[in-house]
Amino acid sequence: MLSGESLLGIPIQAFADTVIGFLVFGTALMMTGAGKFFINIAFALCGTFRGGAAKVCIFASGLLGMMSGSIISNVLTAGTMTIPVMKRSGFRASYAGAIEACASTGAVLAPPVMGATAFVIAQFLNISYAEVAVAAIIPAALYYIGLFMQVDSYAARHGLKGIPRAELPRVIDTLKSGWYYVFVIALLIVMLLYFKRESHAPFYATALLLVLNQVFSKDTRWTWATITKFLEVNGRTFVELVGILAGCGLLIGAFSMTGVVSSLANDLLTLAGDNAFLLLAMCALTSLILGLGLTTTACYIFLAILVAPALEKLGLNRMAVHMFIFYWGMLSSITPPVAIASFAAAGIAGSPAMKTGWESMWVGSIIYFIPFFFVLNPALVLQGPSPYLTGLGLMALAAFGTLFICGGIQGYQAFVGDLSRAGALEWPLRVLLVIGGFVVATPGGGINPLSQMQVTLLGLAILVPTVLIALLLVRRQPLLANQLRAP
Repeated sequence: MLSGESLLGIPIQAFADTVIGFLVFGTALMMTGAGKFFINIAFALCGTFRGGAAKVCIFASGLLGMMSGSIISNVLTAGTMTIPVMKRSGFRASYAGAIEACASTGAVLAPPVMGATAFVIAQFLNISYAEVAVAAIIPAALYYIGLFMQVDSYAARHGLKGIPRAELPRVIDTLKSGWYYVFVIALLIVMLLYFKRESHAPFYATALLLVLNQVFSKDTRWTWATITKFLEVNGRTFVELVGILAGCGLLIGAFSMTGVVSSLANDLLTLAGDNAFLLLAMCALTSLILGLGLTTTACYIFLAILVAPALEKLGLNRMAVHMFIFYWGMLSSITPPVAIASFAAAGIAGSPAMKTGWESMWVGSIIYFIPFFFVLNPALVLQGPSPYLTGLGLMALAAFGTLFICGGIQGYQAFVGDLSRAGALEWPLRVLLVIGGFVVATPGGGINPLSQMQVTLLGLAILVPTVLIALLLVRRQPLLANQLRAP
């Protein structure tokens, strides 16, 4: 029970080595006013755009989440400021809550400070945390690109404007008041990626942050009461997390002692008949169901022991497999019936909880596809030969396909217009846009029987005629209306 393979196994080792430092850093950031700084930066940069309030929400929650690694605290911190602004801008309450829930869900996906699960992945794969953070860059970028496109299409279809510049903070003024946050984050990233000091980096960053805050900040300087609260918040967090991780360690020990791991992997392979796509679908469903009842970290550990070996035996990339399980395990935060992030956002928005959960699935739908993309081609998690060049190319294709997926989902296609003007053909066109966009975004090669060129050409063969027909119908409709009104 007390061996390095059980109670004191991988989860507790990850917590002791690296998680503690990042939890302390995240708490220090929030208690020095970083939340307000990130939100003001988001308002200054994105507020005037079409649907600006929702874009501010995505940008601010992304910045906050990159530092905190916690979905719920992200919703409660950013949501209290962004959701009321979205509602005033014309977004319905449930949709505003859904956008905040989806944007905050990226907290555990976006480096440099991902959730505790990312540190456990590093321990399982016996690699540095920096490698996991780097692997997460492209999937996280694709997720946020998809959210931005969804919001832009929704705002365009419903005629939602941006926030007047006079009501927004100025970028220069915001940076002047909180420049040291950027400096501290830069130090953290350099220490992680260049010096490879995962265990020390957050402590150095925290120490520098506290010194700079005391010297340059007038409103958020710490007192003895603040220090006491800081210690209390961290203590509560440590106790909760240690309880979960210790239990997961016991689970690992039980599985390894009884030999369940190897037998279950062989059973899954037998059921799937060595069909990679079927096995991935089975694992995705299993991850989603387990994620409904377990925390993201516990769900990942459970599946990394039981399911990952079966996927690895098919020759799939280890990093891609573990990221696949991680993604699907945390999707329960926006997927009903649990959808804890959506329910938290619904409480702030004053909208029905379950309706907000379904809206979250709709808004964040791209996240259900991304794990399959990087398993099909590990270059999207920067693995394999020439990963950076190949990964950027695949990211561009995926972003291009996402543009049409979002256009079809929301009913407004960029560079075409409002698809409701297509009349009876609106829904067929929207379905074809989603299918064509999904095909273009899907990587070829690897376990995919089609090459990248064949996949892209197939997607374009669906998209080009669909877009041309949509253009003809959408642009012709106002012309006909004008002719009918003419004397």
